[in-house]
Order: sequence, then structure tokens, then C-alpha cells
Amino acid sequence: MYKCINSSKCIAINRLMDSTLDCPQSDDENITQINKAGLTHILKSYFKCEITNKYIHQSLVKDGVCDCKLHNSKECEDEDFQIHYIRKNISFQTICDGFTELIPINIKEKNETDETECEQWPCNNIYTRCDGLWNCLNGEDEIGCDLSSTFNCSSNHHKCVSPHTNQLMCLPVTKANDGKIDCLGATDEPLLCQANYKIIFYSNFYCMNQSRVLCIDTKSLCDNHRRCPHGDDEKFCIKNRTNISINRGICHSSHLSLRSDVEQFLCHETKEKRKQQIKYFSFDRINKFVENQTNNVTKPVFSSSSMIEISHQYKPRCHRGIDLRVWLNNEKNLTTNTCLCPPSFYGDICQYQNQRVSLTMKFRALSDSWSTLFAIIILLIDDSEERIIHSYEQFTYLSLRDCKIKFNIYLLYSTRPKNQTKNYAIHIDIYEKISLTYRGSLLFPIVYPFLPIYRLAYIADIPRYNENIQSCINSQCIHGKCIIYSNNPSNSTSFCQCNRGWSGRYCTMSHNSMCTSDSICIGVSAYNQSVCICPINKFGYQCLLVDRICQNERNFSCQHGGQCIPADEYMISNRKFICICPKGYTGDRCEIVDNKIILSFQHDVVLSQSIFIHFIEVINNGTPIRTTTFRTISFIQHSLIIHWSRPFHLVFIELFNKVYYLALIQKTYERSTTILKMINPSDRCQHINELFNQTFIQMHLLRRIKYYHLPCQKYSLNLSCFYDDTHICLCYNYEQKRLANCFDFKHNMKFDCLGQSVCENEGQCFQDTPDCPQRSMCICPTCFYGTRCQFSSSGFGLSLDGILGYHIQPYISLKHQPKIVKTSLALTIIFIIAGLINGILSFITFKNKTICEVGCGLYLLGSSITTLLTTIIFGLKFWILIFAQMAHISNQLFLQIQCISLDFLLRVCITMDQWLNACIAMERAMTIIKATHFHKKKSKQIAKIVIVILLIFTISTAIYDPFYRRLIDEENEESKRLWCITTYTSKLQIFNSIVHTFHFTVPFVINLISAVILITKKSRQQSNLQNRRTYTVHLQEQIRQHKHLFTAPV
Repeated sequence: MYKCINSSKCIAINRLMDSTLDCPQSDDENITQINKAGLTHILKSYFKCEITNKYIHQSLVKDGVCDCKLHNSKECEDEDFQIHYIRKNISFQTICDGFTELIPINIKEKNETDETECEQWPCNNIYTRCDGLWNCLNGEDEIGCDLSSTFNCSSNHHKCVSPHTNQLMCLPVTKANDGKIDCLGATDEPLLCQANYKIIFYSNFYCMNQSRVLCIDTKSLCDNHRRCPHGDDEKFCIKNRTNISINRGICHSSHLSLRSDVEQFLCHETKEKRKQQIKYFSFDRINKFVENQTNNVTKPVFSSSSMIEISHQYKPRCHRGIDLRVWLNNEKNLTTNTCLCPPSFYGDICQYQNQRVSLTMKFRALSDSWSTLFAIIILLIDDSEERIIHSYEQFTYLSLRDCKIKFNIYLLYSTRPKNQTKNYAIHIDIYEKISLTYRGSLLFPIVYPFLPIYRLAYIADIPRYNENIQSCINSQCIHGKCIIYSNNPSNSTSFCQCNRGWSGRYCTMSHNSMCTSDSICIGVSAYNQSVCICPINKFGYQCLLVDRICQNERNFSCQHGGQCIPADEYMISNRKFICICPKGYTGDRCEIVDNKIILSFQHDVVLSQSIFIHFIEVINNGTPIRTTTFRTISFIQHSLIIHWSRPFHLVFIELFNKVYYLALIQKTYERSTTILKMINPSDRCQHINELFNQTFIQMHLLRRIKYYHLPCQKYSLNLSCFYDDTHICLCYNYEQKRLANCFDFKHNMKFDCLGQSVCENEGQCFQDTPDCPQRSMCICPTCFYGTRCQFSSSGFGLSLDGILGYHIQPYISLKHQPKIVKTSLALTIIFIIAGLINGILSFITFKNKTICEVGCGLYLLGSSITTLLTTIIFGLKFWILIFAQMAHISNQLFLQIQCISLDFLLRVCITMDQWLNACIAMERAMTIIKATHFHKKKSKQIAKIVIVILLIFTISTAIYDPFYRRLIDEENEESKRLWCITTYTSKLQIFNSIVHTFHFTVPFVINLISAVILITKKSRQQSNLQNRRTYTVHLQEQIRQHKHLFTAPV
């Protein structure tokens, strides 16, 4: 709250600076008083008028009223954001162009703008040449640009009209803008009619010999009416011309054929000029200035009486509906009028509004589902036992087609008026259209059911593929299963997903499903109709109609193996189908072959394992579009192949530590081409640290950027590009000079596929297009790998899947698998056979009653069992991995069960075996220590207890593992794989490492200490029995005999 000065009145902070006087002394609109009150922090949420240094409330921005108006200026910052942008942002394209755009910035107690310290900036460049305005003081950037006349001058002269002879002449550039008027209309002194911070110059003809500045516009030239006191605007005109009116001077477009060369020149030079507010990065040398495009269109003028007469000729009878005439009997010519009402209205003449839910939705799919077609069903339901579906809408969603579409839907209640005692909600079911696989459901409750028209707007995330659909235990779901809504799993809000033929809140109401057998019935509407989800080639309420568009036009639809998808009847489009293209092809019918770029690297270029490739598309009058992808390259590779479907003009290669190479420049994009490029050390873009001294680097960007042409001029052809923290600059040749051309470039851009990444372990996500992408890829942080960064090579994270999985080729027999797979298979068979033999023989040996009379025997028996189980489980895991990656096993339920169980059991068996071996070592040490006092029965009893405790302990320290294991799907054009991965939280990852370290270190230390005790004790006993030999000799002998005790724990 803000307390008004000298008043007890308090007002809300958001009422400050809102152009309304709320305080008695108007201090709520006084910025000085607000600063005194210590409320300057609130100004961050206000809009600042940069020129007038005024703060205004956000509600006043873009409200049609100018609140940031500068005196005698038509510019308005709060209504035109382009003006606001150029006043605050440094633009390379408009630096030192002769027009001040930036608000002064205080740099070392000196006000700097974009037009200060421009000595090293060539004013004649590709952004100023022939833009219609004098950007150079002497106007050299506009010499030779006017080709409308046959009268021409040399390259160092301006064309103008002599004020003495009224004829065209050539004026040396040295006399331009020298403060002396040499040309009629002062065309050689354009600054006289121009002012700072203006972007439109209407009046550009200067009247001579005036004590004050008087500029007139082209409409006043040769209109038979003197506007200048000395008649400058009429003295050059052709005399005795009667067809030129006062309202239309000689410069009007209708008089083009009547003009003389002098008139044509002055009309061209003094016409309205517009300074392009924002200039964008470009290659073109011709940048024509933006002309006033206002067309003088003559509009018919009606009298008020005729307007009234027309307005009464037709009254809309059906309000917002369509008036139809229905023929009842053609012979008797009987007709009647009726109204066709939209869903939101009803009544004889559509005079009543329906109670309804107005829903606007936008859907987002994660990067693993961009090319997946979904069937989305939106239902308006209530909380009754019948769970009535009042109304519904069904449509298909494809991310690469619909990622920007907002779906606007009306959902009507089944009764008028609606039942106020019930609660209502929006229920959304999402299925994969092709396979009809259930993805999940979303719930959006209607919080205020008393509102007759309820408006909702949501962004809904489609659950990721293979995400665990959380079920719940609800015994009330009689003929169905309990499902938790995907958009609020923590709240555990659930519903009953009924089996076919059942409906209702708890699936207790039977009905006869009218959906076809190959479709899915999700319920019954209020009008007793089945709600069906049809397969991709069928449509209609009962899925009885067959869509043959993709079959009938097979030879004319999708090319190069593209997948044909029938167009959704919900979408307004002329296309009857769309194509999902395979890798390497694009276009409406996949008819366009992607560009193929083959990059080779000279041996002097030091490569990194991951290479970023930045594609820049240069847009006419638009910001360059940047798209980034990456590739991995091995140490033995020196070439790279990239397939790219998007238009591009620049390609940069980025290596480690922000090292850039300019790979390609093409001013005109050519599609479906193969480009070969050798990357040489000379293609490297140098950082400004390498080109300038440290003092220069520490300068403010506004001062520093004005010297960026110097490196291109100094290093000539040896430098192709350079960069700073915010730009990348190219060097180009221009009129026998070498200049710089820079554009903004984010060096630390966040790559997360617009928040829709499926990369695990904080991997960066890259997409093939900036809008509605089709494919993505992940670049992994250190110690993680895999297509989705799902595997870890740090600590205890290595797994059999990650080590061998990618070497197994799908859909290929064992005989033709790579050598590493065959070798692993052979070694595994040997290990399994040896392990089974060892385990079985050990089990038979240690099952002997005599051996089991002591605790050590029980430990050995337990170890033989764990060894046998470890061998069996490892064999199962290996063969399941082989067959699953070869695509022989695809049952997800089976793979999910083995993912959860086998790794957990293998971990428990290995850990248990380590502890049992430690117990054996301890038992041996105790036997030596106690000697004849060792108690066998007590040892056996302790062993039984210890084994049970160890089993419980090992299971309890690993019990969390199955809960964080899941299957993920990895699919590309060549293969489809399923991986079993763990998704630990950061804290759980630390705990997991501690547990692994503990289970490895403690048994190892126990084994080591026990071995030392056993050897030293036995050496002491032998030394006591055999006095002839020293203790050291006995110790060395015992170490040689029991050295296996030291190596076994390792």
C-alpha cells in the first residue's frame, strides 16, 4: 500500500502512475515523491518512456492513446514497440548511419549514442547504400542511385538543380552539407529539414533566404500556388500549365508523364522519406528505403438519409444464426423460414444463449512423440453415478502439424438449464491413433459451476511414450480399472476406465456398445450413443465409414516411403491428407530431398568429440533464424555428413571452448544439393581477444562495436570471421574495401527443445526445425551416454545394456552380428557353463553334514547358492538383452518385469556373496584366535542368524532400486529399441553410491584384516613349535601359502 502525503488515505501500489489522480496532492502520479517513499523497486514493473524519461502503468501500453509523446513528434513509444526497442538496443546495422536512435548512455561520465565516435566507421556500406537517405554527411552513399533521369554525374558528384538557372547540374561531394545552400530546395543540405529521433520526414523542400527554417512537402511543388516567400516551389516549373490543381501538385502520381527532368528530380529528392527503424542482417547490397505505401483510395460518400434507408432494408431475423428458406411443397410453392443456430445459441430465431463451456486448448508433445498421431477426446462430464457425458469433441493431433494451433471448442450441457446440484469437469482421453495405445487422461474441474458460460484456457502436456500410467487400488471399479489422472498425479485424483460394454462412475452400468470391433468404446453419451475412438482408416460415430484417401491415392500421395495420414475433419484445410516423411525427405508429399553437406577437416584442425553445427537462415526484413544440431565424431574420423531440410545461408561449426569455424556461405539457398567443404585453419573465427588489446576488450559495447571494421581491413583476406560475447561478424568485400557484417548470436543458448525434451540426466536437446519440429537428438553431459543420455559411466553406473546394447543390430540374425557381440556371446557361454559347474559342485560339496557342523560350512554353502543364482540370473539377463535388442522379444510387460526384477536380484546376489566371503574370512580368523576354545555349535547358531540378517540387510539397502527402474523407448528411422534404465534423484544417486561403496569396501577390509590375523597368528604358532627358524621366516612362508587370501577379495 502507498500512503498519500499529508493524508490518511492509502491506495494500492498498482494505482501509482496510472494517469488517475488518487491522492489529494497528486503525489501518486509524481515520480519524485514515489522515489522519496522508497518505492523505486515497483517501477521495474512499469513501462519507461526512454525519450521523455517518464514511467507509465502497463495498462496504458498499447491502449490506443499516446502517453510517451514527444513535443512536435508523431512517434509514440508506448504504442509502437519498435521505437521502444531501437531506443534501448544496440544494433550493428544502424550504428553511425547519421540518425540518432539510441537514448544517450553515460559511459565514463560522457553521454554516448550510436552516432558518437564514428571516425572509424565507414558510413557507406551495404546497410546505407541507396536507402534514400543521406547516411554519410556528404551523401556519398546515395551517389548514382537515382536512375530515373538521363542526366548523370560522376562518382564524386551529386545531381541537383541550380538555384540560378533552374537546370540540373553536378555538385562536388565536398560541397554537400557544408552549411551553404548550393542547390534549389537545399537538396545538398538535407539536415536542414531533418531532426534527431525522427523516422519519417514529410517536408523535405527547403525555402531559400529565410530567417527561420521553412520546409514544405512535395504536394506543394508546382501547384500554381506559392508556398515559399520567394517562390522557390514554383520557379522551376513549366509555365502556363493549366491541368495542375492546387490539391494535386506536379509530384502526384497521376502527373508522372507531365514532369520535366528537373521536376522529376525534385519530386524524387524531396518526397516523403521514412527511416527504416530496424535493419536486419542481410547479404544484399541494395537496400531500398521504405516508402510511404499509403494509397489514395477514393471511397464512396453516402448521405445520412441514404445510410438510414440502407440500414432498414434488412434486419437479421436469426441473430447469429443463418436464415434458411425451406420448401414444403414444390407444386404449391409452399415455403417456410427457419433458423440454423450455432452451438452457442438456440430458439426459433436463435435468441437464447446455451449454457456451455467455452474451451481453448493447446497441446504439447514431448520430443519422443513429435511424429506420433494422437486421437484426443474432450468430454464434459458430471459427478453422478452415471457419469453422464453431456457433450464431447474428438480430433487428431500431430505435433509437427498442430504445435501452434489453439483448439477452440464449445461443450454444451445435455439439459436446459443445467443441473445446479452437480459438479462438472472436463475429462480428456489421449490415444495413439495408429495403434490405439492409451497414453493417459487429464482432468480440469469446473470450479464455478454457477456461471452460465464458463471459459477455460489450458496448455496440456501429452504424457510421454512408455510413461507409467499410474493405477490405483479401488475396489469400487467393478468392470474396469482405476487410473490416476496424468496432469495431477500427486493429488491422486482418479477415475474408473471401464471395460467394453460397461459405463458409469464405477463401471456398474451395462450397455450394448455400437462401436466396431477394431475401435475403442470409452463410454455412452447423454443421448445413449456410444463414444467411439476409430482406427486411422475409419471415421463416423460408430466407425463404420472407411477413409480410403491414403489407399486410393497411394501412387500420388506420399513419396519416398512417407506415411500417409488422412486429414482431420475438424481441421479446415484443402489438403485431404498429410505425410510424415522419413529421414532425408521433406515437403507436402515428401518429394524434396534434404541437402547433404559433407564436411572434411584438415589435420591441423583439432576436433572435439561433440561438434555443434549452427545453421543461419537470413530472412528479408526479419531476424535471422538460427537452428543448431550436433554430431559426435570419433578420434579417427576426419569427415562428417549432415542431412538438412531447412533453408540456410550460413553454417558455423562450433568445437569445444567456443571455437568457431565458418563452414559455408551461400547468398542464395539451393535445395536438394550436395555440398562438399574442407574446413581449414583459416576458416576459424577469432575472438576479439585475439584481435584487440585488453583495454579495448574492457570498453563498453557501444564504443567497442564502432571499431569492428578494423580487423577486416587490417587482416584482409586472412580473416573470414570473428566474434565477441554477443555477435558473430563476417568480413566482406565492398567497393575495394573490406568491411564487417555482424549479427546477434547467443553463445550460451539453452537447448531443451522448447521445454519438451526427453533427454535424461540433464542432456541438451536439439531439434531439426525451430517450429513444429519432427526429430530431436540429445547431447550428453560428462559421464553419460546413449541416444537419450540414459546410461552412466561414472561410479557404479555401468550396466550390461549400456556396454553391449548399441552393438547389437536389430532385425539381424546372430550369425551376422558384429564381432564384439559374437565374442561377448562366446565368453558369456563359457562363463555360464563354468559358473554352473562350479556352483553345482560347490553346492554338492558344502551340503555335507560334517562341513555344515560349523558356521564356516554354512557360509560356504550360502556362497555356493548365491554364485549359482548369480550365474543363472546373469545368463537370463544377457540372453534377454540379446533377443530384445534383436527385436525378437517385444512384449513390454515381460520386459518391464525383467527390468525391475533381474537387476535387483543380481545386485542382491552379488552383494550377499561378498558379505558371505567376508564372514568366511572372519570365521577362519576366529578359529585361529580361539584355537581349542572354538565352539562349533555356537558358531553354527551364529552363522544361521548372521545369514538371515545379511539377507535382510542387503535386500533393504537395495529395495529402492526397482521403484526407480523403467523402460524407455528409443526410435529412429533405422531401429526401435527398448532400454531398462534407472532414474534416481540427485540425493538418491548419492545414497546409491554410498551403499555401493559400503558393500564393496567393508567386506574387502574385513577380508584383508582377517587374512592378516590368520597369517600372523599361524606364523606365531609355527614359530613357537619350531624354534630353529625365526618368526620372520615363518611369516614369509605363511604369506606365500595364503597369498590367495589377499587377492581373493579384490
